[in-house]
Amino acid sequence: MTETEYSRIGQLIRSCGDAGFCPSLQDWLRAHAAFDLFSIVIYRGSEAPIHLFDNFPDAGARDGMMTFLTQTYVLNAFFQQHQKGLPTGVYRLRDLAPDANPEDEQQQGLEVIFSDKEEAGYITSGWPQELEEVDIAVDLGEKLTVEIGLYRKRSTARFEEDNIRALEMMLPVITAGLSKHWQLVGKQLAFSKTRQATDATSDFEGFGENVLSAREREVTAMILRGHSSESIASHLDISITTVKTHRKRAYQKLSISTQAELLSLFLKHVQMAPSGP
Repeated sequence: MTETEYSRIGQLIRSCGDAGFCPSLQDWLRAHAAFDLFSIVIYRGSEAPIHLFDNFPDAGARDGMMTFLTQTYVLNAFFQQHQKGLPTGVYRLRDLAPDANPEDEQQQGLEVIFSDKEEAGYITSGWPQELEEVDIAVDLGEKLTVEIGLYRKRSTARFEEDNIRALEMMLPVITAGLSKHWQLVGKQLAFSKTRQATDATSDFEGFGENVLSAREREVTAMILRGHSSESIASHLDISITTVKTHRKRAYQKLSISTQAELLSLFLKHVQMAPSGP
């Protein structure tokens, strides 16, 4: 390693537990995989994520981050994998996302915008658009997962395999630094949150419970999580025709006709759900 590299690592270690830690981590990572935007959030079980840091440039993007932290995180591919126990590693968003390609629909007033220009097929309203995303996952134990998001504009240079390998080699230091930083600041951050997180699993289970059958709720939950009809059929061990029948009936009962309307209805359900004690 070079003298500069040792210096960056030293600065990272010195800054554990204070406000300089996340900017120091950002600078070190950028030296090995250049990016435009950067964020760090921590997921705790099925609760809403805790925001640690971002370099989002303007008020619109920050509004998008707030919408993500309070609402649309429940649809996020990283969050869904965290729920299953995502191991520490470096992941491209397109490898984390389900196999679905959400319907290309846009309606004013939605918190989610559908677009085939986005890696996941949709984007949170206000979030910077047309980005390539690489995520560093750090498993802190006790159902805690750190998501470090690195974002490049897709119109410029892409993340190469050399970038991914370099980030993977840095994982031991990243993991040790984040573990120490969270040990020093985590309790304060967790208890200082003004909004108690709604349990995301309960959100999915409770959505449509007074209207839909149990199977229709299963199907709509998987649609909301981004699964295609083929994926739903495979997971539930039913035919694609049966999936489409359940979907059609669910839409009729909910008085909607599109996936965008389903997402809008679900997000309203999340907003109206009672907060924790």
